This record gives sequence, C-alpha cells and structure tokens, in this order.
Amino acid sequence: MTTYRVEVAIFAIALTVFGLVALALVWSGDWAYAWLANLNGVRTVEFVRTGPTSLDLLLFYHRAWSGYVTGRGDLPPGHFVPTIFTNDEFAHMTDVRAVFIGAQTGAVLALGIVIFRLLRARARGDALRLIRDGALVAAGLVTLIGLAAVVAFDQLFLLFHEVFFPQGNFLFDPETSNLIRLYPEWYWQGITAGVGLSFIAVSLLAAWVAHDALRKRSNTYTRAA
Repeated sequence: MTTYRVEVAIFAIALTVFGLVALALVWSGDWAYAWLANLNGVRTVEFVRTGPTSLDLLLFYHRAWSGYVTGRGDLPPGHFVPTIFTNDEFAHMTDVRAVFIGAQTGAVLALGIVIFRLLRARARGDALRLIRDGALVAAGLVTLIGLAAVVAFDQLFLLFHEVFFPQGNFLFDPETSNLIRLYPEWYWQGITAGVGLSFIAVSLLAAWVAHDALRKRSNTYTRAA
C-alpha cells in the first residue's frame, strides 16, 4: 500500500507539472487576453507616452510578448515601437522567457514520468486505478493552491517572482510602466483562475472516466465468473 501511495504521489506531481505548463501555454493566447479584457470591460488602456491604446493594439502587443516568452517568436514588440517599453521591461521579459522555456523542458520531463508510470501500471493491470487516484490527488493539490491564491493572491504572486526572479527586476512603477498597464492585476488573476480551473476540470474528468471504466470492468468480470 505504501509503495502504491508513492506511485500515486509521483504520478500526481508529474501530471500537475505537465498539465499546468501545458494549460499556461493554452491560456497565453490572445483569445484569453481578449476574453478577460471584455469580461473586465476594458476597451482602451492609457499608455504612458502614447496615450489611449485600443484593445486591438493591446492584443498585438500581447501576441508579440506571448510568442517571445514562450519561445514561439524571437522579437519582443518593443523592436517595432521602441518608445512603448523600456530597457528594464525588455530585460525582465527576457528573464521570463528563460523561465518559461525551462518550465516547458520540465513539463516534457514530467510527461515522460507520467508515461513511464502508466506503462508500469499497465503491465500490472493497474493503469486505470493509477489514473483515477493520481488525477484526484492532482486536482486536490491544485485546488489547495487555488484556495491559497484566493486568500493571498498578491503575496503568492510576489513570492513567485522573488523565487524565479531573485535579481528583482520585476518591480516596476505602475505610474510609468506600460508593461504593468498591458498586464494589470485582472489579467493575472484571470489567467491563474483559468489555468487552475481548467486543470481541475480535466483532472476530475480523467478520474471519472477511469473510475467508470474500472466499474464496468469489475461488472464484466463478475458476470463472467
């Protein structure tokens, strides 16, 4: 029993790492930015030095930054309009790119662990049970993190940045930073909720499918006997 619990824990952690990074990539799209902006009634944002900035232009900047930090693109948007973002903001987003690419590498390794554990469990005839239990544990883990974020989002957001960006170049003045105006609190709260709730929903669905398959298999074996 103890060995199986360790197996479930390893599977759940690997599933959580892979799932959260994969969903972060999904939610980094401009569709999510547009949806959250509309949800918060944002049509324009007052940028420093350039004035009112339309949602279409905000989506352009977001698309360029998103492609850059996730490794899909090479140039951040400031290369097109140098007056929009400062050198310090470029430097921070370069650090974000390094962290995000590292996270994607970690997600690939986590997926390898998930597949390896599933193959081992399948050889024992235990894959469905591992999926069910591991998915439930993963959903519970993300739920706990989500509840902590609801209670102390700002503190956790700051802690995250202090851990991954210890050089401290993530601290910008809201009065002068267009990067903060492009990515205000409503964006980060929305993305965090979207990724977390999506992961919980997918995990619970996987657990339910695996449980249903186990139930049907059990009923089949009982009738055959």
